[in-house]
Amino acid sequence: MKDKTILFLTPTGGRTGSEMMLWYLLKHLSGKIRSVVYSCSNGELFAKHSTADQTFINTGKNGFLSKIYEGIYFQLFRKTPEENRILKIQAQVKADKWYLNTLTMPRFARLAHSLHIPYYVHVHELVGIYDEIVYDDFRFQFDHAEKIICCSAIVEKRIRQMGYNNTILLHEFVDTEKIVVKQPAEALRKQLGIPANAFVWLMSGSMNHRKGYDLVPDVVENLPENTYLIWLGNIKKTGVLHYLQQRASTEKLNFLMIGEQSDAYYDYFNMADGFVLLAREDPFPLVMIEAAYLQKPIAGFNSGGISEFMQPGMGLVVDSFNPGDLAGAMVQIQNKQTEINTKTLKNRAINFDIRNQIEKWVSFFNENQE
Repeated sequence: MKDKTILFLTPTGGRTGSEMMLWYLLKHLSGKIRSVVYSCSNGELFAKHSTADQTFINTGKNGFLSKIYEGIYFQLFRKTPEENRILKIQAQVKADKWYLNTLTMPRFARLAHSLHIPYYVHVHELVGIYDEIVYDDFRFQFDHAEKIICCSAIVEKRIRQMGYNNTILLHEFVDTEKIVVKQPAEALRKQLGIPANAFVWLMSGSMNHRKGYDLVPDVVENLPENTYLIWLGNIKKTGVLHYLQQRASTEKLNFLMIGEQSDAYYDYFNMADGFVLLAREDPFPLVMIEAAYLQKPIAGFNSGGISEFMQPGMGLVVDSFNPGDLAGAMVQIQNKQTEINTKTLKNRAINFDIRNQIEKWVSFFNENQE
């Protein structure tokens, strides 16, 4: 009997939370199923460090001319160049099922359905993302999915509230063996011009409205004078970035944006005294697991998966979305007005290590193979 083959389709191939999780998963599924990855973009994670048995990368260019080409191609062949590539990959690898890593790729649900190939949709998103997907496409991918994988209890609740009962809850996870600190915090603080006696809060993630990075000035202005907030992640050059820079400069706010720092990510992460989630909506952020593993107390809005993850002694969750209320919780933590148990933090993170979650995934894939 041949090994079952699953074609994993992922949107960027880069270091987004959902794709980091997939990267960890495939590494630990090796030898248990045959995995083939198709990445819609040439992201460095899967392009350079793929953990799948076979990897295909879409190296097509985005731009005005490519849109014209794709339009002409579709008129001639009634399919896009990308769909044609996927059909060729499927003919080559003969995947038994497809896995859609995020609900942002409904075009592949339609393609799988047209080929009579069962598929899973892995939902790492809450309702805020639903608004970015066309109605018919959004509905189609759920109506025809064999299974809907949900990354947290709140995500599963929302899917079930729509009437879909073919869900399974499989939490997000990290690989704690990858969380390695090499540089001392003191040296990095000095390099960034942060006083040795300052309290440093850190946020990690993409700069977008959902992540709440526009709220930074309103949080920082409510923090004690010798407190810093560091944003660790890609810097998106939009009007909001100018807004942040101008307010930080004009109001002399202790706010630093240090970029992705991919080669020293955990060194900078470990430099912090506490971790803050500014997100308005976040289903089960991997960064909070990383923070807990590094034993950093956590503060955040009640934005989704954080309330499921947090336990007494790990920090504070604020039920409002008022920046002043979040700042108040942060001050309680840094002034030691709330008890923090570093052992609880680390143990909670270890529960969401890939080694403690992988058997659930192996069972899922095995049970859903005919």
